[in-house]
Amino acid sequence: MQDESRRVKGILKLLILKELEKGNATGYDLIKKISIKTSKKPSPGSVYPLLKELTNSGFLSVRDEGKKKIYSISEKGKKILKEISTQEKEAILRKIAVLKESGIISEDEVDEIFQVVSMKRELWIKLFELRNWIQFLNMLAKTIEKSKSEVEEVIDETIRRLEEIE
Repeated sequence: MQDESRRVKGILKLLILKELEKGNATGYDLIKKISIKTSKKPSPGSVYPLLKELTNSGFLSVRDEGKKKIYSISEKGKKILKEISTQEKEAILRKIAVLKESGIISEDEVDEIFQVVSMKRELWIKLFELRNWIQFLNMLAKTIEKSKSEVEEVIDETIRRLEEIE
């Protein structure tokens, strides 16, 4: 349980930094934005201590505006987000290199796979920003346990309809 709590705090810190990368916000604004993205409203009792911790660590700056505290990401915060993104890309490239070295994929397929991974990552980020995305994923996980084939049919139909929109 303690590991789960630590993981949730880490994710919440990352979400706070990502939101502040887009623009300044109050703690209340961050709670609203995060709840829209995750379909779960983080409690003020979890967000405000993390804001204090991130500020004390130098990842955020804070200024008082009347009774409100306005948070913004610092250069140190921007740097850590960039490092995280770089590490994520490097991990993907290492996995692709292993596939290539083992002969599972050819040299020609490397670029194609990297493009697909990049495209899917961007799509995943856009989907994650949808209000009910997390709720949808949870429902999908529960349903797939009951009937994998029915879920696959629904997903295929959804993909077909999304392609029509494009």
